[in-house]
Amino acid sequence: MARALCCLLLVTAIVAGCGEENTAFTTTTTSTTTTTLLPVDCPDPIAVSSTADLVAALEATPWRGVGGYTSGSVPITPDLVVTGTVTLEAADLPIPPDCLGRSDCRPQGGFSAGHPVPGVLLEGEVDLDCATGFSRLTVTNATLRLRPALRDTHPCRYNFIPLVAVDSPCGTACDPGTLMCPLDGSCYATGDIYCRLCEGGTRQACACRGPEGTLPEGASCTYWESGDVRCDGTCRQGACATACD
Repeated sequence: MARALCCLLLVTAIVAGCGEENTAFTTTTTSTTTTTLLPVDCPDPIAVSSTADLVAALEATPWRGVGGYTSGSVPITPDLVVTGTVTLEAADLPIPPDCLGRSDCRPQGGFSAGHPVPGVLLEGEVDLDCATGFSRLTVTNATLRLRPALRDTHPCRYNFIPLVAVDSPCGTACDPGTLMCPLDGSCYATGDIYCRLCEGGTRQACACRGPEGTLPEGASCTYWESGDVRCDGTCRQGACATACD
């Protein structure tokens, strides 16, 4: 259970490979890794004035299963420009049918606190079986994005839990220690998380990426093989070599 919780926290911190070329950016590796980003191309915003508008935006966004092993971007809505006050209850989330039809996926979800956004309030903290979420989202004259996902919580009662994370508008300036991904205009912690969720690198390669760049040969490394299996090893030729391999 402790490993599952660590996995969930890692994802929440919570989205082209580490050694592969991507047209959105170029990476030069020496003792450190320097990334040059191209401008973010944000999609057209969506005007929201009712709960139905929020639900429609979530229905149009895929719910991907995610964990500490996830590689590649996790879908997110365009900017949602809310006029007035709009409230969405967790009970009214459009849980995807492929979750509702499975015994290992929790049929009720919640909201998770991603990036703080002015005008956005999360209320009603609830226990979601190996995860914590909120039961109500209230937005007042604010712009935000929502990132729905089926969070991996192996080996808990449910293997996956529907959670909708709050995110800042596309292209919002990043905090220190994070870097903006040109693919979705979101900020990710530099190192392993940016490598996996923005660049789409493998968990083995990204485990050998730290905040300052590529880890030295022989450095200790860790990655999640699955929701409840963590692999510890050492960096060999830019990838984490472990007993899991």
